Formats: sequence, structure tokens, C-alpha cells
Amino acid sequence: MMKLVGICLLCAASTLTTAYAETFVIEADASGHEATIRIPVGAVTKLSANSAESLEGYGDSQDETMRLSGDVLISIAGSQQPIEIKADKVLLELTADSIPHHEKGGRAEAATHKLLRSTTTFSGAENSQVFVGNVVFDLQTSSGPMEIKADKVEHQLRTEAGA
Repeated sequence: MMKLVGICLLCAASTLTTAYAETFVIEADASGHEATIRIPVGAVTKLSANSAESLEGYGDSQDETMRLSGDVLISIAGSQQPIEIKADKVLLELTADSIPHHEKGGRAEAATHKLLRSTTTFSGAENSQVFVGNVVFDLQTSSGPMEIKADKVEHQLRTEAGA
């Protein structure tokens, strides 16, 4: 009887570990506009690119800003599910971690509701949408709000077993 209960608990636990991973695919823009991504540094779990260039004196002096290019992959600890960004070329701003607070109309408040703005939306492949024209995603991470700004973003939502 105890073995049966143990097996049932293991089966239930394995179904609970299924998570929805969000992936944002950002294609380089032909007109030269760069996608900008602002992420709290503590939320970044993995970062890779073929080339990285640190930018001095760009934006807020407390942020670390760098230009990443060539097979960029950024894995982020989201507040509810993992977030992954794939790109060819992006401008990455790593911000200080913050405890999300409820500021009316602020970026943290918008991020708790996953705010999205774009001018055009197309259906992509299975479980994906393509957003075009001044696309802005505000998302909540484990370390505070993050923002993606680009001209074109494909948003994919997929199920990962064991994630």
C-alpha cells in the first residue's frame, strides 16, 4: 500500500514540474535599429554570444550596458516560468535587482501583468505569435521587472517536461 502511495506521489510530482517556458526570438532589423533588453542582473541564469562589447558611458551610470551579437542566448529566471531570449544582435542593459513594489503606472506594476505593446501581430508557427512595429514587452522576473524593446519579436510559449 505504501509503495502505491509513493508511486502516485511521484507521478503527481512529475506532472507538477511541467512548466511553460517563454521564448522571445529577436531578428536583426535591416534598417539598423537595435533591440534593447533591460534585465535585473540577478535574474540572468545564462548568457552567451559570439561577440560582446562593453559600452562605457551609455545610459544610467549604475547599469552595465553591452552590445551582444551572433547567436545570442539569454536565459532568465522569470517570476512564474523561465524566460529565454534568442537573437542575432541586441543591446543588453543589466540593471540592479529590485524587490517588485506596487507603484501605480510604473514599469514594475505593468510587468506584473505582462504588458505588451505593438502595432501589428501575426500568427507564427505552433504556439507562437510575431509582433512587429515598436514592440515592447514588460515582464516580471525573480529579481524585478525586465523590458524588451524591438521592431520585431516572435513570442513562443512551449511546454517543457521537468523544467
